[in-house]
Amino acid sequence: MGLMDKRETDWFRGAAAVMVVISHYAEWWAWFMPTEGNWEVFRLALSKLGVYGVDIFFLLSGYAMVHSLGQERMHPQFIWKRIKNVYIPYLLVVGVIELLSGGFASRQDIWDLASGKDYWYMCVLFIFYIGFIAVYTIMGGKGPRCIVFCIFTYVFTYTLYEAGKQDFWFVSNAAFAIGVVAAEYGQIIKKWMDRAGVLLMVILLAGMAFAVRSGLDPYVAAHGERVQLLRMEIGATVVWTFLVLLLAAKCRIRGRSLAFLGKHSLYIYLTHTFIFMWSVNNLETAYALRFAFSAAATVAVSVLCSRLIAGGRKMLLNFRLRREEIGKSIRGVL
Repeated sequence: MGLMDKRETDWFRGAAAVMVVISHYAEWWAWFMPTEGNWEVFRLALSKLGVYGVDIFFLLSGYAMVHSLGQERMHPQFIWKRIKNVYIPYLLVVGVIELLSGGFASRQDIWDLASGKDYWYMCVLFIFYIGFIAVYTIMGGKGPRCIVFCIFTYVFTYTLYEAGKQDFWFVSNAAFAIGVVAAEYGQIIKKWMDRAGVLLMVILLAGMAFAVRSGLDPYVAAHGERVQLLRMEIGATVVWTFLVLLLAAKCRIRGRSLAFLGKHSLYIYLTHTFIFMWSVNNLETAYALRFAFSAAATVAVSVLCSRLIAGGRKMLLNFRLRREEIGKSIRGVL
């Protein structure tokens, strides 16, 4: 059994998708219903869930990249799989959203779509894909690959920081590198966790309690220096990522609802903002009902998109197989 099984990764992807959506809803709620006192602290806490959700996505993405490669050297099938499973669905879904939102007014709009600029998570993910492919093409051996990829992660993160990008562009980046290292040294890490699992979980939970409390402290948020706050946020990402890794390795989770959402998490991320904006602008009901409708519609549309794209892939595959059969028949006759 590996460090993380497919069942657990689907469940955690679903949990991450819910965390991201809730965090955005908590931010948007303040547009319509301002909160004060303890309710504002609660809303702020919910709004910070998104960062931890992205940590999970990056951890699982880095882990899955290594396992998906499946051999020592990079190969074209791996690159095509990333394009087929992530990039093409992104282009199709976001392309439709852009057309529904007014279309493409310039070449810059097309470039923004191709690069994922307006969907920062996708943009960062694509760069990690490119970095992973480059490192695993050039380098050989687990150790050198992990070291070079961690260096790449640091340089990429520092570049985003120097470019003045907002914090959420880079605070979760360490989770991707942790996922890569965890996949490369899964058996060793699993043995270590089996020996010190309980103690390690207590330490990580204590670390998360400190990180969450500091993140909700108004004085720290108002008076802390940016570098200090970033160190705290990145530290929280590292602690949380190791905690999720430990939970995924030690717990056999059977929940089906979150696992179901996890299978469609890419589409949930891509569609939920557009559906929310449409709902609040076009429905004439209480705001709570608009939020609820938006959440339900996001799940429904995400499942529909997932199935339509999967059906399209199947049709193309059948068409290609049929064409090959016809070609073989023609060559047989000749």
